[in-house]
Amino acid sequence: MTTAPLRSRRRPASQSRIARSGEILELVRHGRANTTGQLADELGIARSTVNDRVDVLLAAGLLSLDGPSADGSRGRPAATLSFSPRAGLTLAAQLGISGIRLAATDLAGEILTSTMIDIDLADGPDAVLVEVTRTYDGMLERLDADPARVHGIGFGMPARVELASQGGGADWTAESVCEVLNRWMDVPIFVDHDVNLLAFGEHCARTDEPEVLVCVKVGTVIGCGVVVNGKVIQGVSGLAGEIGHTRVGASEVPCSCGNLGCLNAVASGGALARRLRAEGVDAPNARAVATLARSAHVEAGHAVRIAGRDIGEVLAGVVNLLNPGVISLWGYLAEAEEQLIAGIRESIAKSAQSGPAGDVRIEPATMGPDAGLYGAAMMVVEHALQPAAVDSYLLALQR
Repeated sequence: MTTAPLRSRRRPASQSRIARSGEILELVRHGRANTTGQLADELGIARSTVNDRVDVLLAAGLLSLDGPSADGSRGRPAATLSFSPRAGLTLAAQLGISGIRLAATDLAGEILTSTMIDIDLADGPDAVLVEVTRTYDGMLERLDADPARVHGIGFGMPARVELASQGGGADWTAESVCEVLNRWMDVPIFVDHDVNLLAFGEHCARTDEPEVLVCVKVGTVIGCGVVVNGKVIQGVSGLAGEIGHTRVGASEVPCSCGNLGCLNAVASGGALARRLRAEGVDAPNARAVATLARSAHVEAGHAVRIAGRDIGEVLAGVVNLLNPGVISLWGYLAEAEEQLIAGIRESIAKSAQSGPAGDVRIEPATMGPDAGLYGAAMMVVEHALQPAAVDSYLLALQR
């Protein structure tokens, strides 16, 4: 993968002085080595070779030098190296049914500026994404950032079933998004389901790094993203994790997908809000349901607890199949965590095998409302900063 070049003020480096620079950056970025001696030991190469590569990375702005020798002297026995995330940018987007959140981030996923714009999906990707690119242009101008510093765009979208239920939603595909955005900027573009980016963002933000992480979005609709050994599980046609369209119990409630009794139809925030309104409770949406439950509203709290049991019934199969270390919950209903988690735990304890049920921790996600944007940004970062991609990027600087 290549990324748009930054300008270097230092003398060009030959290809032989660049090889394995990406490996050095990866070691420093992940905290596995931060001195030339440690890097030489890790890679099994001479310190002089490491110094050559470090000089190239310093010139590109991807590394910075700290400590007693940070004045530029070549012999830096006590100096330490650190990753410089402000050397580049990513652009991130989170598409919703009625709006889209946009952000520019550094190469650590830190949001530098963000905004929300109202949209109508029925206008189609061409019209909506033209407005998105105008907004991105404004962001880059406010940051006084050269567009050449952008390493890629991460774009999260609702699941296909949810899009198809909206007017014009079927026009929104990964291909249509990439086509429009690449007319504006020729950079790598990564499009995925919003819940997959939530899961990947959660994985990147956690310090415990569970081998198997399941992230469940419990908001207006329910979805699931799975990360195994740092990789998002997509499935054959990109539909892995569609637990919201799994039938639960004997319910005959119609679902937007055309089936009856789906988890979305009986346990999502939207479903609970409709049920509570029918009972005379002022609950216009999923967020209101969670607020009521947290405020000890009896009917709302009971509804969330029952929803947790239904969700747990589906997740029991996930627990048996994947044996996850963590199930993290994100979304409006997760804000009513006491009732929701209690219901989920009840069903998993009842329906899953005792071994995997005992292994899994069920907890609120560590990331807040920016989780999707962070996951979109980190999807770009993880591809752009792969060792081979970094070497190609550094070579491009010399042209």
